Amino acid sequence: MAIEKYFIPDFVELQRQSFFNFLEKGLIEELNKRNPITNNQRDLEILFYPEHYKLCPPRWNSFDAILLSKTYACRLYVPVQLTNRKKKEIIFKWIHLGDIPLMSKRGHFVVNGAARVIINQIVRGPGLYFSEIQYNIESQKKTLVRRYAAEFISMRGTWLRFSIDKEKMIWAELKKTPKIPLIWFLLGMGLTEKVLFQSLTQPKRLLSSYLNYLKIDNCLIEAQSQNDAFAKRSFFRQLIKKSKAYDSQQTGIGEKKKKNSNIRQPVLLHDIYIDNQMSKEKENRRSDDEKDKIPQYANSSLKALELIYAKITNTKKITTMNKKFFVKQGQKWIFKKFMNPRTYDLGLHGRLSLNKKLSLSLPLSQRTLTMYDVLVATEYLLRVEQGLLPTDDIDNLKNRRVRTSSDLIQMQIGIGLLRLEKNIRSKFLTSKFIPKLQYFFSTKPLNGALKEFFGTNPLSQFMDMINPLAEMTHKRRLTSLGPGGVSRDTATMDIRGIHPTHYGRICPVETPEGKNAGLVNALTTFARVNPEGLIETPFYKVYQGQVQKNAGFFYFTADYEDKAIIAAGDIHLSKTGFLPRGLIPARKFDEFNKVGRSSVDFMSVSPLQMISIATSLVPFLEHDDANRALMGANMQRQAVPLVRPEQAIVGTGTEARIPSDSGHVIRTKVGGLVSYVSSQKIKIYTFMS
Repeated sequence: MAIEKYFIPDFVELQRQSFFNFLEKGLIEELNKRNPITNNQRDLEILFYPEHYKLCPPRWNSFDAILLSKTYACRLYVPVQLTNRKKKEIIFKWIHLGDIPLMSKRGHFVVNGAARVIINQIVRGPGLYFSEIQYNIESQKKTLVRRYAAEFISMRGTWLRFSIDKEKMIWAELKKTPKIPLIWFLLGMGLTEKVLFQSLTQPKRLLSSYLNYLKIDNCLIEAQSQNDAFAKRSFFRQLIKKSKAYDSQQTGIGEKKKKNSNIRQPVLLHDIYIDNQMSKEKENRRSDDEKDKIPQYANSSLKALELIYAKITNTKKITTMNKKFFVKQGQKWIFKKFMNPRTYDLGLHGRLSLNKKLSLSLPLSQRTLTMYDVLVATEYLLRVEQGLLPTDDIDNLKNRRVRTSSDLIQMQIGIGLLRLEKNIRSKFLTSKFIPKLQYFFSTKPLNGALKEFFGTNPLSQFMDMINPLAEMTHKRRLTSLGPGGVSRDTATMDIRGIHPTHYGRICPVETPEGKNAGLVNALTTFARVNPEGLIETPFYKVYQGQVQKNAGFFYFTADYEDKAIIAAGDIHLSKTGFLPRGLIPARKFDEFNKVGRSSVDFMSVSPLQMISIATSLVPFLEHDDANRALMGANMQRQAVPLVRPEQAIVGTGTEARIPSDSGHVIRTKVGGLVSYVSSQKIKIYTFMS
């Protein structure tokens, strides 16, 4: 039978594994993003070969770096190729790009002789999130109207949101830019009006503002035939016919047409505003507010791009002279904001999240927004509005990702390489003759970016070295603060509170008192972070009432755990591993019920699973008030180590693991039998393989 305390993972594994992933994949990924660098004429090209990079052995080891007040780092060399197409020459050389700080085996960095720890940041992961917005219509009666929004969150680039306002109009919103009607944005992304009408189950919803304004009832698709492609096509044809009929009416000359010129046809989508030929009486009937609310209709991508650029630049008149210019500029603006991989990056996690949520099968290398993303997101938003699909809970851990030390260093190296690329491009312009390859490169951009990060970033902190426990908890800390996170002044109780998905992942007890309460947390004893940045916790499989301990641990993210019925970890089992007969207390997401043993899917691994390392050292924790337990867990980190350490009178069983994993205790490379101990040496006998 498995004994859980022997399966507690290495406490510093999170830091070490993340840095290993950075050296194995992250560094190569960042260098590949800058490949190739060319000049304007495209006759000179610099190409990196990041898969073959080399790290030289560090000049000082971690111990000497502390004594000499130096940085424990190693030189990064990358093979680089310069291609000159004019002279048909290829120059190949190993280039020193900069110095990469190395992590010690204890999970920290040594920068200028000081031990520093990079704290793990937990933030809203890149992807697509749907939320509910409540509007007050009448201030006295306080009547609330529910509307919905979809937000695209990226690793790097522009924030984008599709929102429905009080009047049920749908807009695309960006920061520091006027909001754009969604139909303009969809057409501007490359979709056609025909595709929109055929793909969306409710295409009339995008046009509702125009249809209501023109009082068109006879062209709407019936509710029964909303999913019928033929009905949508016929609706589309009707709109085109009626708009053409209106055009011919306006351009025709004749007495009858002059007499009937004041009578407006029931449909005209592309001409929402009142024509100049209409009488002043009709013009005065409509208020200025109403005119502003209804944007101009676009029925093609070119028209949409033209209107988008006019809206951004606040141009009210579009002439035939500047039409083509507006279309070109609109295309450039859309490309720069959402389709250029150098300015907009969803990241691997963002693309995985979008593919999963919208049931798409786009390649993981596609890190920018596509027309399919925005089209399916629009369909999803319309279904959320109808109540067919739920909104997202942002506090759920399936929607939050952990940025480990490797992710933060990788982002900083990306900034350094971007600066290096700018330097190279400027040297391409200034140099009249083709110099040596070394002329283009300097170590300043990369080293400067890393120095900035370790010196000024709030997530890079001096290691807490009062005792081994303080050091360990510092390396396993999770914070919502810092760049890209929340502000401690504006954070609400929803963000600070405990969520059902925190079970086995984030400790509900250990958190600071004061402003940072609930924003700075600790990882639990058994939890780990997977490559996607999601926190996982282990469970035992239960099959027909029998706990399958020999099958090992099953690690689950919060997404999978929602659907499972989980029994507590301290239930007494029979000798054959069966759960007791009768009703057993079990949990399904946030509901606690008593169920039969055959209904249980999984069982928690240990009672220690839901608390952190520091909290697990508090004896009889279940009898304490939560506030006092919080103080006890925090104050253990402030204890000064004794000259002659003594064993705890009342212990919990995890005391030995903390100094062992922190690196403060002498550890052998292999296990064995201790045969001799003195002040000078320790002899260990082991079986050599």
